[in-house]
Amino acid sequence: MSCPPPPRRTFGTHLGSLAGIAGLAFACGSAPPQAVSPTAGVSAEHPSVAANGGASLDALREQLRSGLGGASELNLAARGLGPALGPLLATSPTVAQLASLDLSDNELGPGGVQALADSPHLRRLRELDLGGNDILDQGAETIARSGACPDLEILNLSGNSITERSVPELVGGRFLRLTSLDLSMNEIGGAGAAALAGSKVVLESLYLLGCEIGSEGARALAQSTRLGKLEVLALTGNAIGDEGAQLLAKSSAFASLETLDLCANAITDTGALALAQSARFKKLKVIELFGNEIGSRGTAALRKRFGKGLHL
Repeated sequence: MSCPPPPRRTFGTHLGSLAGIAGLAFACGSAPPQAVSPTAGVSAEHPSVAANGGASLDALREQLRSGLGGASELNLAARGLGPALGPLLATSPTVAQLASLDLSDNELGPGGVQALADSPHLRRLRELDLGGNDILDQGAETIARSGACPDLEILNLSGNSITERSVPELVGGRFLRLTSLDLSMNEIGGAGAAALAGSKVVLESLYLLGCEIGSEGARALAQSTRLGKLEVLALTGNAIGDEGAQLLAKSSAFASLETLDLCANAITDTGALALAQSARFKKLKVIELFGNEIGSRGTAALRKRFGKGLHL
């Protein structure tokens, strides 16, 4: 396996469970940092802050009262602080300075997300990580309908028991500046992929690892007329098979695509040859195919086409 190193945060640490998909490490499907981290320049000027005081809400409350030292990023990942974290942050004027907020793996639930959605202090947020919080469709729809984060560019909702129901809300156009969306480890299926194919927001990065979209979902994405700006598409562990690989290879939907992750999708030489011979991937630089069933013929064709950009 030769996956590229993961960026600072492409998706939450809760996606370590992705290792269960054909034994993959969760670095597969990660994108180049420049594709998913527009806040990197901000953090260079104002380093991010990780909450101290262990997992205590009281310690966090005190830290918020004393200020964050001008930092524009706050990392609270994997603290397990529960639903009460939402109201605490939502009512703190200190968070108004934040451009990036990582709340992954905190057991927020729909109630915690509702509090965030009602906050008047999050309007500067450009990056929000809510991965692994069991927010369900209710929480996803709450965020989508909220005007709390009008300038949001990066949204991570991976591992939240979200279904296809809430996908139309997420890409319905309320997040006018959204460029990166991570719905990995949510069972959105082919119907969810179809909703993404009709996205009203201009996505540049789309992560759908372990979303059970199948060949039906691959077909919907391949037929999209709204994904022409997409630079990163990650589809690890979706059982798209050779049919899905062939549909993607023939598609004219991905004119800007630079990174394509198709790890662990039961692709054989048939799909590999279609990908290698495609005339559509004009800008594709990196293709991830670890964990498939590709033989020597398909490997040779892929290597000839993609060279060092092939990770197999």
